[in-house]
Amino acid sequence: MTPERSSGDTRRKILEIAEAEFAQRGYAGAHLQRIASQVGVQKTALYYYFPSKAALFEAVLAGMLEVFDQQVAEVLDKPTSHVERVLEVVDRMNSLLAERRTYAQVLIRIFIDSYEITDSELLQDPIERLFGRLLGFLKEGMDEGVFVRCSSRHLLTSTLGAVVFHYATGPLGAAIFEVDDLFTYDAVKWRAKEIRSLVIRAILVDPEAATGV
Repeated sequence: MTPERSSGDTRRKILEIAEAEFAQRGYAGAHLQRIASQVGVQKTALYYYFPSKAALFEAVLAGMLEVFDQQVAEVLDKPTSHVERVLEVVDRMNSLLAERRTYAQVLIRIFIDSYEITDSELLQDPIERLFGRLLGFLKEGMDEGVFVRCSSRHLLTSTLGAVVFHYATGPLGAAIFEVDDLFTYDAVKWRAKEIRSLVIRAILVDPEAATGV
């Protein structure tokens, strides 16, 4: 294995372990030593890849945002109707959050934990791309008379909140929904159906337009 390949693999493993650590313990509770031990390197080796815990956290967030942006871009670039695309975006976000169990927990913790941003450009670019795509799509749908006329920013954050928060609730959410685990196939399928129904009733001017989609 070349040094470049080894370095890249180590960086990816650090990000993977760090994502789980931040999801479980939050920014304040995450420890670089624990991350380093699970990766199998010395703590000082982490600083070769990331100069601080904040930089590591931002790299984790940036990676997640890139995944979301890629999924959204693939859908919104399709030559399908606004109804088909908005429902596919919701379906993909539900599937992604169900597959990547740590994502919802990390995203929720952004609003709970505080940390000093070290590289705003690392997060600014993917945030602007992702939210720019979604806001532009919603505004376009409103102008076309497909989506209800309202604040696109409020509509976006409310919809994202409904999708993300569900998978961040953990055991409490499982108890509320009377299931053993929110991430089982049946529970995820049930959630996909319900969030689709919610979006259809809340966003579409003509909910019947979603019939068969």
